[in-house]
Amino acid sequence: MQPERNTGGRRASQTADNAQERTNRFCKEEVEEGQSKSHLQQSAGGQSHTFNFRYKFKTHTVACDTSMTVLDALNTNKIFRKIKKDNKEKEIVIQRFKGAVPRAAIKTDFPCCLIERHELLEISFIKNHGNVATKRLSFSKESKSLVIFYIKTKGGKKITRLMKNDALKRKVEDVCVYAFKDDKLNAALRRDGRFINAIFKKQCVLYNLESETNYEMSKTVEHLDGKRFEIIVISDNNQPDSQDFALSDDGTEMNEASAADLKENVDHNEHPINTEQEETQKRSTMKSTKPQIHKTDSPKIIPHSEEILAILRAQFKDLMETLKQRENLKNKTEIQKFFRAEYDKSVQSFSEVYKIKQLMRLSDSVCQIRVEGSARGTGFLLFGRFVLTNAHVVKEVLESPDKLSSTKKLEAAFDFERLDSKVKLVPVKKQLAAYCYITDDNKCHLDFALLELEAVDEITGRPELLRCYSPGPPPNRGEMCIVGHPDCGIKKTDPCFIIETENLQESADKHISENVNFLPVMTQKSIEDKWDVYGNQINYNSCFFHGSSGSPIFDEHCCLIGVHTGGYVYPGEKGRTRSIVEYTYSMQPIIDMIRGQAKIKGLEEVVKTLEAYSNKSNEPGPAEQENQSDCEMEVSD
Repeated sequence: MQPERNTGGRRASQTADNAQERTNRFCKEEVEEGQSKSHLQQSAGGQSHTFNFRYKFKTHTVACDTSMTVLDALNTNKIFRKIKKDNKEKEIVIQRFKGAVPRAAIKTDFPCCLIERHELLEISFIKNHGNVATKRLSFSKESKSLVIFYIKTKGGKKITRLMKNDALKRKVEDVCVYAFKDDKLNAALRRDGRFINAIFKKQCVLYNLESETNYEMSKTVEHLDGKRFEIIVISDNNQPDSQDFALSDDGTEMNEASAADLKENVDHNEHPINTEQEETQKRSTMKSTKPQIHKTDSPKIIPHSEEILAILRAQFKDLMETLKQRENLKNKTEIQKFFRAEYDKSVQSFSEVYKIKQLMRLSDSVCQIRVEGSARGTGFLLFGRFVLTNAHVVKEVLESPDKLSSTKKLEAAFDFERLDSKVKLVPVKKQLAAYCYITDDNKCHLDFALLELEAVDEITGRPELLRCYSPGPPPNRGEMCIVGHPDCGIKKTDPCFIIETENLQESADKHISENVNFLPVMTQKSIEDKWDVYGNQINYNSCFFHGSSGSPIFDEHCCLIGVHTGGYVYPGEKGRTRSIVEYTYSMQPIIDMIRGQAKIKGLEEVVKTLEAYSNKSNEPGPAEQENQSDCEMEVSD
């Protein structure tokens, strides 16, 4: 994808603050390789600074005293108090974007003296699993001796569960722990309160992922500053009483590890633990091995499967609880509905034969847009002799908003499905039927060009894709399929899934966490290209990049829902184009604007054709069109 820029008046008036606000949509502040040592060593008492927090795409500033905790500082903000009240039944997750391990989650009692000036914190919420607030430390005099270190939320060797709240493990990859230098490691982890108690009963160590060395729980934390670890079990034997670590002088009490914690926390195949739960499994296994009589039509038992069956049955309850937490399901009915609506649907993905046949028929109307014989993008036959594509595809050959260059030849190439295909080239008229590259007052972005073909004899009988469109709100979930010419090559399809609006940030965060080495590049691109999210945007993850702009998007019923337009792209490894999320703009605003422009130009054929598909109550008039403002965006061409 190539970025398109508009050099109009609005660009000149945009401020750095606006650019930064858009940056915070998807990208985080640049990663720094470590905490500022001078900042960590300064005395916290009496000093103040500001930091930012972001919740659901919106960023706010908080002023704080460095002797406060992060939660204390956040509570001084009226907006945060309202957010917390709206999520009072949930557990808060606070993620840092700076530090040695970006996106690690800190506790609410994390000291502000360890938060850098103007640092951004991401606020989200997960289902509450009973993590209790621990007694917090005083930072006013001794903050210079604080250290922070990072632990992966997924356990290492022989550990299947580490965090008390499984939802936290699914949300973040690392947690950030703070302590005084002379604190014992086990005391610091107990005080943190997020780890299951089983790790204090078994002989666990911190495994340094960089140096590949072990660090014992009985040692102090003074040498752990800025390092990243995972917790592993080196022995399943319980710690002797002398090593069943007590807390430090803060007096915080912790419960003993439960049998369930111990059971879940160790790999049975390597070091079985004799717990009550395992005894139950053994009895279940013995019972299941008794001879049984089955009817002829009854299911057959898989040979030697009794043991695994007993284990799966024992785990079923926890699996259901995990599913309920992750998907916010409340009862069995909702669980059943989820499996019918999601798991069953996910395996379809345009695999039905009738759907494939229908899609192939519709794909006959998809063409490649070429300028002087070179591919520039994709388009499709909307109706009659009119082809729809993105405005940025033809932007470079415009003489005016209504006319294409008189010196450059623009053509629509149909049937380019093989390198040796007999392509049907149809010239495009110089006069544009409609063209729009604006953002309206409702934050609806439009990026389209309606081209009129010189002749249609070569493409007679192809489907008019407008007939596949039904007026109404665009879908927010489900299957979809793109048909176009990615990489300026032959025609291809890409079945994928719509990302629900409420899950957009989560999807972006997942991509960023998996490509954290390119975080500075993403940040820079987001500032340069002013990334934003628009009201008429449908989001998804696709492999369609260069050359695919203007491709039609079909929903799970093969109905036209949008025009593939772009993505939040950045140069990845070896300069290869990568994208955080891709998007299309929905059809209804496009059709309404085409009809409005056609009315002004006196194109009665176009007006009449679009009459049945227009949302007349939202039809933009001439005044509205003149008041639309230009906007920059990242696009695929």
